Amino acid sequence: MNKLFTYILITVIVISLGLSLISVVGLISYFEFIDARHVTLLPGISIACGAMIAVLAFNRDKDYQASENCRKTDEIYLSLARESFQEVVNLLKDRNNDRLIWVRAARLLLQIMELKEKIQTQDIIKAFELAEESTRIELYMILTIQPEGSGRREALPPQFYYGIDDWETEEVLDEAAIKGGSKSAGGQVTIDKNVPEPSSKLLSKHSVVAIYEFLKFPENYDDPLPKVEVWTEGWEESHGIDQGARRYVEHASKTWAIDGKLVKADNNQIKKEAS
Repeated sequence: MNKLFTYILITVIVISLGLSLISVVGLISYFEFIDARHVTLLPGISIACGAMIAVLAFNRDKDYQASENCRKTDEIYLSLARESFQEVVNLLKDRNNDRLIWVRAARLLLQIMELKEKIQTQDIIKAFELAEESTRIELYMILTIQPEGSGRREALPPQFYYGIDDWETEEVLDEAAIKGGSKSAGGQVTIDKNVPEPSSKLLSKHSVVAIYEFLKFPENYDDPLPKVEVWTEGWEESHGIDQGARRYVEHASKTWAIDGKLVKADNNQIKKEAS
């Protein structure tokens, strides 16, 4: 809209200056549709239009500068977020159940998500979301276990969160609570040594909730995978790197394994599911 208005003003200036020049050289009388008495207004019109163009240019530059400043600030937020995401992963990558480390990781995640709310530049928001998703996947792999001989990942057992060392072997949750619970250190108070602080191994409930809430995908997450069109034919002519994948997709689209038994779908069922 501002561009169109500027072009109109420039056109008015050009016409005004042209008519003024014609008037100066004494040719204005040849234009019968122009009242010579009004020609004296043209320089003023040109000056006014020029001033308006200058104002528009100033506002345009001002908006551009504000946009650039906003972008630079958003880039700083993104850089801080990426560094903090990596620190969270580094804190938890050894799958520890240390109370202080979990508190630190949870606080970092909460602070990072506060940064996200401040970012205004759309492509930087997208870059933030990609970093967020990557961190979410890394934490999922860290905070799940894959039992030997199992083909799937499973949640950590509740004993883990009591901060005990033998969380993998302790089967009774009450025992885990006793081992990880608060322990007070009694003794005589003397000037020679500090009074021991009560100790507790169990993880802060707030830190546990904060981290696992982060692991959830947002309700408004736009998953691109369902938009991918699955192959329905052509495996017979496939060659190269995707031939095994094409054969798998063809077979898996028509075959299910339930409780050790194979179930084959007929063509009508496949067409119905595809539609």
